[in-house]
Amino acid sequence: MGRVRAVGACLVVLAAVQVSAQVPAAGGGRGRALTPYAQARLAELRAPLDRLTPVTGEMLRNPPPGDWLHWRRTYDGWAYSPLTQINRNNVKDLKVSWTFSMASPSDAVNEFTPLVHDGILFLWNFGDTIQALDARNGTLLWQYVHDLPKDYPKLPGFYRTKRSLGIGGNKLIVPTIDMRVIALDVKTGKKLWDVSTDDYKSERTYNSGPLIIRDKVLVGAGNCSPGSANKDGGKTAGYFPPGGCFITGHDLETGKELWRFNTVAHVGEPGGETWNNLPDDKRGGSAIWEVGQYDPELNLTYWGTGSPSPWSTVTRGTFGATGLYMNSTLALNPDTGKLVWYYQHIPSDPYDQDYAFERIVAPVNVKGQRRKAVITVGKAGIFEAVDAATGKFLFAKDPGAQNVATAIDPETGVKTLLPEPPPPGVTRCPGNIGARNFPAGAYSPSTNRYYLPINDTCMGKMGETPARFLALDLFTQEFAWDIRSRVPQSTGLFTTAGGLVFSATPDRYFRAFDDRDGKVLWESGRLNDIPNAFPITYMVDGKQYIAMPVGNPGLQGNSAMGNAPELGAVRGAASSMLWVWQLP
Repeated sequence: MGRVRAVGACLVVLAAVQVSAQVPAAGGGRGRALTPYAQARLAELRAPLDRLTPVTGEMLRNPPPGDWLHWRRTYDGWAYSPLTQINRNNVKDLKVSWTFSMASPSDAVNEFTPLVHDGILFLWNFGDTIQALDARNGTLLWQYVHDLPKDYPKLPGFYRTKRSLGIGGNKLIVPTIDMRVIALDVKTGKKLWDVSTDDYKSERTYNSGPLIIRDKVLVGAGNCSPGSANKDGGKTAGYFPPGGCFITGHDLETGKELWRFNTVAHVGEPGGETWNNLPDDKRGGSAIWEVGQYDPELNLTYWGTGSPSPWSTVTRGTFGATGLYMNSTLALNPDTGKLVWYYQHIPSDPYDQDYAFERIVAPVNVKGQRRKAVITVGKAGIFEAVDAATGKFLFAKDPGAQNVATAIDPETGVKTLLPEPPPPGVTRCPGNIGARNFPAGAYSPSTNRYYLPINDTCMGKMGETPARFLALDLFTQEFAWDIRSRVPQSTGLFTTAGGLVFSATPDRYFRAFDDRDGKVLWESGRLNDIPNAFPITYMVDGKQYIAMPVGNPGLQGNSAMGNAPELGAVRGAASSMLWVWQLP
């Protein structure tokens, strides 16, 4: 199911599939005839779509400087842009260029990352509404609406959010919340194929986006955790989709499923013996929260997995069992889906310490040797690096926002965990939201630093400076900065060759920082709602833009406001919006 809608106002109408001699009525029907002037104006407005070129494999490996083609712009997960038009010297002059109103339901959580190619910005809106905009001015060019089954479970908004889309060839790839993977024509929004990967009644969803590698689409399932919403909108304690989550590989041309990797090892599979002989329907978790990264040189794709379900080892019957592949970095061959190596950051997890976040592929220096590493940070806030080719542990750097790991072996990275339950009088840190959550950090090759904010809410000075903004030097494994504040960051980050790091906070400000010392160089005016998504930058017709969706704060934003309760008084209009800035 799905609908392509023509959109427009009065005579300024953009037909979604073809230029018509009739004004399309609401919903795509035909209305009164267009005048010659209106037809000419219509063609002019459609011109950006006509200029769209196919996204080749080479573009995906090395995106054009002005495009944002992946969740973190490039396969390596850096969220780094080579654009320099906006830089340290002039960022103070940024002004709002245009805005675009999005969904306004009270639960319209917005955690999305726009994609940009050839001057077209692709946007996910609430539910499964996909929109193509002219990236210069926000003109809506086409809109596709995926209709959910009438008996689809009533899930809260934070289960229905999406974090990214994928683009390859002439296709925009859309994973839907009812477990379908759909390909749309990038120029028209017309559906090209549609495949189902799971029974939507399992309550798994697609929150992360797809990864396109050559002629294949990879996508990972989420919402395999306890406490999922049931059909009545309530909570079923300890509920989880039996068998856990999975990653699938599909043919880009047809959508045909080519392979499937279970992120919870099943009976008879490699690692299946690590679940204390539980049957498959008693194993759960290892959700995919965010799309994986890829190294073309090694032909390996890296994915992070979440915690097991239920969280308690006693409840799930796996006390002392490692439970592959919970809390792991998985390195898969994208052609076959075969596991090449894995590194399990926290086995037998009793404390919901998900490692389901970005994997940055970047150079590090360890013991005097240059290594290509996969670097990640789980909920505990510990920076960890493993060798990109082998998964061998390289280093861990703990900024001290946790007590779940009481010791870390410097050679293997194996952690000694706080016992379950904790000793009397000991509160485990962090809680379920984590010292960090889904908002991704960013890397800059200019500084060799990985930038990531954490919330030091129970080990730090609660009520004073619970927020920390860290910059880890990957060559020294020391923090180049550790900026403490009362108000935490609440969005993903990105870096630029202009010497900037962009991030936003739940008091509704968006800021640019100097990537050398963390000094704030620009601050937006107050936004209309809580920023809780992933900002990007792009260029069209020689002009650089900065874009960021805002919306309902969701779990992450509400947690941030809980740490600084006075922020509740500055909550803006409960509406999602895309904000775009440029230089005058």
